[in-house]
Order: sequence, then C-alpha cells, then structure tokens
Amino acid sequence: MKELSKFYSSLGLLIILNIIIKPLWIFGIDRQVQNVVGTETYGVYFSLLNFTIVFSFLLDWGLTAFFNRQLAANRNSYIDNAGTFIIIKLFFSFLYAVIVFATAYFLGVKQWSILIAVILIQILTSLFIFFRSIVTAHQWFKTDAWLSIIDKLLMIFICGSFLLFPAVTGIITIHKFLWIQITCTALALLTVLTLINKKGVQLSFNSKALPNKNLIRVALPFGIIILLMSVHNRLDAFLLERLHPNGAYEAGIYAGAYRLLDAANMIGYLLASFLLPFIARQSGEDKKIDEVVLNSRHLLLIIAIFVSTTTIFLAPWIQQLLYHNSNADGIAVLKWCLPALIGYSLLQVYGTVLTANGQIVQFCYIVLLSVLLNIVLNLLLIPVHGAKGCAMTAIISQAFCGISTMLYVQKKAGIKMHLSSLLIYTSIAALLCGFYYLAGRTGVNEWMVLAGAVIVVLITTTILFKLINPNEWRSLIQQKNS
Repeated sequence: MKELSKFYSSLGLLIILNIIIKPLWIFGIDRQVQNVVGTETYGVYFSLLNFTIVFSFLLDWGLTAFFNRQLAANRNSYIDNAGTFIIIKLFFSFLYAVIVFATAYFLGVKQWSILIAVILIQILTSLFIFFRSIVTAHQWFKTDAWLSIIDKLLMIFICGSFLLFPAVTGIITIHKFLWIQITCTALALLTVLTLINKKGVQLSFNSKALPNKNLIRVALPFGIIILLMSVHNRLDAFLLERLHPNGAYEAGIYAGAYRLLDAANMIGYLLASFLLPFIARQSGEDKKIDEVVLNSRHLLLIIAIFVSTTTIFLAPWIQQLLYHNSNADGIAVLKWCLPALIGYSLLQVYGTVLTANGQIVQFCYIVLLSVLLNIVLNLLLIPVHGAKGCAMTAIISQAFCGISTMLYVQKKAGIKMHLSSLLIYTSIAALLCGFYYLAGRTGVNEWMVLAGAVIVVLITTTILFKLINPNEWRSLIQQKNS
C-alpha cells in the first residue's frame, strides 16, 4: 500500500506540473512561433522534425527502455553497466546523424540548416531521457516529475522573451527557435547529470565498458518497437509534405492540429514512464497491477473522450482562438485529428504493460500490422485529402493498435478488461455530445460551455459511475503522508 501511495502522489505531482508547464510551451510558445514564422515555414520544420523522429530508434535501439526495466527490477546488477550503456548510446548518436544525413540527401531534402539543428536536438533529448530513466528506475518519482518539465520551463522563459520583446531581442525566426531548443535541452541534460551525481549514483567508465553483443541482442526488440512506434506516429507528416502538391502548407495545417493531439497525449506519455518501472518491480503482484492499470485506463480514456468531443463541437472557436483565423481546412483537420487520442490512450496503458512484462516480440507484431495499415491508408488518402487524410488514417490505425494491444494483454497477462466500464465510457461520450449540442443551440459563450462540460458533465459522470473514486486516491495520499 505504501508503494501504491508513493506512486499515486508522485503521479499527481507529475501531472500537475505538466498541466501547468507543457500547455504554456505548446500554446504560448510553439503555437505563437508558428503564427510568427508562417504556416509553410513551420510546416517544413514540422516535416523534418517528424522525419528525424522516425529514425530516432537509431539513437537508442531500445537500450533506454531495456535499461529502465532491468534497473527497476534488479538495481544492483544493472547500475554497474551504466557506463557501457552510455558509451553505446554515444556511438549510436554518431550513427544516427550519419544515416539521417545520408537519407535526407537521397530524398532531396534542401533545408540543411534546419535538419542539422533538429538532429542535434534529438541527440540531446535522447541522452536526457536515458539519464532520466536512471531516476525513474530508482523510483525517485518526485525528482523525475520536476525533471519532466525543466527543458520546457527554460524554453518558456527564453522564447517568451523573444516573443514578448521583439524590439529588444529581434523577431523570432525558425532558426532562433531551434537554437534556443538546443541550448535548453543541453542545460536540462546537465541538470539531470548533476542530480544523479548528488544522489550518489556512480556511473563507472572503464576499459571494459564496450558494446556487448549479448546486450544488444537482448535489447534489440526494444529498439524495433521504438522504430515501429516512430513510423506509426510520425511518418505521416513527412509523407504529407512530400506527396501532396501543396505539401508544406498541408504539413503546417496538420502541425496546428497535431499540436493539440500532442498536448492531450502528454499525460499518457508521462503515465507510461511511471507505469513501466512500477509494473516491472511489482512482478507477481497481479491484483496491485490490475488496479493500477485499470485506474490508468480510466484516467486516460476520460481525458481522451472529453478532448475528442470538445474539439469536434468547438473546432471553429478553437481555430480562431489559437491561430486567429477561420481556415476551413484547419477546422476540418482539428475535428478529425483529436479522436485518434482514444487509440493512443489504450496503447499507452497496455503497450506499457507488454513492455514491462518483457513481451516485446508480441508487441512488435501488433504495431507492425498497425504500421502497414497506416502507410497504406496514408498513401491512398494524402494525395486526395491532404492533412485530413493523415488525421483519418491516424484514427483508424491507432484504434486498431490500441484495441489489439488491450485484447492481447487481457488474454496473455490476465489483466481484466472490465467490460462494464467500456459501456460507461460510451455513456460519458454520449452525455458530452448531448451537452455540447444543446449548448450550441443556446448561443452560450464558448468558455462557459467548456467550463460547464468540465464541471457538470465530466466530473459528475466520473464520480457517479465511480470510475475514479476520489476517496481511494485521497486515502492513498494520506497514508503516504502519515
């Protein structure tokens, strides 16, 4: 019970910090940069960013996920191998840069200055995530919660200065934006290294710390899953920019909608980073794992349903609020893009269970089928529907992947699906749709409608159906503090 209390209280801190900081970054900085530099310029950056993310498995080959899982389960044995992992990651960083450059040259990419900066950001981010995995594996969850927002917090202050005081700093450009990201990510990396050192973790470097074939062989499935997930989630933007006649513009439109999807998916990413070491350490505690998995699914799906229905009904208002226009293409893409969050949410929970249990090969097969479905649909829909085609494809392939993973976990890991809760999710979605429809006919201010949806519909139905019992969460936190 003490470990559950620690998990939930730290998860609460993580969510609160990220709810405050990440939206400020996404909507206050990143969105405004797109408004300043223009849709097409930002679209080129977004396309190349996704291109480099597709190859990000080369930075790691699954070593971070493997190291995190093994360190959480057997801390004393694997902490001594930290030096080996670091040297391998540095080698992979060099390999990554070479392969991305070569592929970009072959594909005819011309914006080399943007590509170089984005590659450097990916390398620094990969190293930062690796050292954060040491923190989470030791279950220093509160420390990790603060680390999760440090890079974005720095960028808010620095980029915010450029956006608020252009007469002093000069107008923000895409290149300034990129180099600010590089600086802040490097500072975040330095911070986590300092904290690990102060915690007394010794990262030994010696002549024996060389790449280990057995280590690579065991970790390789983790790398394959990273590759498949990257292709599944990120290849569409690059294909859009390359396949559509007006690719840069369409990529910019898609970036505007994807920004909201990325922000809404933030809690899922954070929850997965907590779930992985927690489930790995609680191996054999089926009842405890089942409870945490179910509560995690409740949390993410309720958020996904709320975000999806809100965007479908309030898309014109959101488009005007964020991008100061009533672009019909942008509105249509918003409506189609956000429902993909439901599939993402299922995948965040059940994909993490498979990873923590070491069932990576099976997970790879599920994601591979999803990738093939995604690529085929994108090739068919992008030339005709552009950014909307990408969004439609994402709904289908993410739902397929999430549901397949959930069914497999139920069958092989014995974690209950709780079918009654699936009916309740549908009821909540129907209530939200009805609320938005009626509110739209009355002409009530959109902010009031949004507040009403949160207070009257979301919270009321959640407590009514007892999907998340506030008393249970409160008692866990009280036991932690007693």
